[in-house]
Amino acid sequence: MEQSKLISLIIAKLKLAYPYYFKNLTDEEFTGLFSLYQEELVGYNDATLISAIKSIIRQNKFMPTIKEILDACENHKTHRQNIIIEKMIDDGYFHNANEIDKTYNFIEQGIIPDWLLKDMKKYGYIEEVTLLTNQENKLLGIKEELQ
Repeated sequence: MEQSKLISLIIAKLKLAYPYYFKNLTDEEFTGLFSLYQEELVGYNDATLISAIKSIIRQNKFMPTIKEILDACENHKTHRQNIIIEKMIDDGYFHNANEIDKTYNFIEQGIIPDWLLKDMKKYGYIEEVTLLTNQENKLLGIKEELQ
């Protein structure tokens, strides 16, 4: 999702959840809020932001500060994979913001294409095979391939 549309969606959700905060907000203050959110939340994809906002709305009685939103975003992102993606972004791997959004969506949905996984490994990503996954494979009758 385009960043400005995402910020608009987040503010709309917050406006519905915390109507008293927005009741006396001037146009200038609203524009400043929008600008602040765009500047501070730029590093998070739509799934992370939406998940964080849902969590905040469920837990907070009052409008969250930008710090509370940032903390919630940090708690709702996939840390290891995002660090690798951030390295790829810093290195100029992606050509535009749309490619970055697609990459984060792949990761959060757990459907990383082989070509992307191969490139992520070049940047230091290590696939984790958990005992649960191995157990699930055994229950499903899938034999593990040895490399």
